Amino acid sequence: MMLMFPKPRRLESKSYLKWIRLQPCLIHRPRQAHAHHSVAKGARGSDYRSVPLCFECHSELHQIGAITFAKRHNLDFHSEIIRLLEIYVGELEAR
Repeated sequence: MMLMFPKPRRLESKSYLKWIRLQPCLIHRPRQAHAHHSVAKGARGSDYRSVPLCFECHSELHQIGAITFAKRHNLDFHSEIIRLLEIYVGELEAR
């Protein structure tokens, strides 16, 4: 059986991850952030689906799970991913 669509490849961007790490944590705004992949890299999660979370938030998310974390902090990961991408693209176009 032949697949109709090719298997998706993981999109990687060191420059985007570096930019994400320069953004403030989504919860604790002034804190320096880590890049949290909303879809695991092993599951072919794109770097462009990363969000900035401080060490404390990143650890909490991995302990309680993404759904519980999002509810606890009233956070919509999909909206945040789009918002961050729009800012990033806007900065690229302004150069």
